Amino acid sequence: MYICICKGITEKMLMDQIGTHNHSQDQILKNLGIGDSCGACVVDAVKKILDNQNNLDSKTKKSDS
Repeated sequence: MYICICKGITEKMLMDQIGTHNHSQDQILKNLGIGDSCGACVVDAVKKILDNQNNLDSKTKKSDS
């Protein structure tokens, strides 16, 4: 699925960036160029990043218990 049509950024490309780098949300968006053109993709990309972070946080909390 495409996250950014203007730049041809796919959901997989976004997830790869999230999974391999410990960068801030802003840095991930900048690295991929998300939001550089029309900006319609930013909300969806940020939601994916936050969902991923929330999933990691919940897994960490479960393993700490």
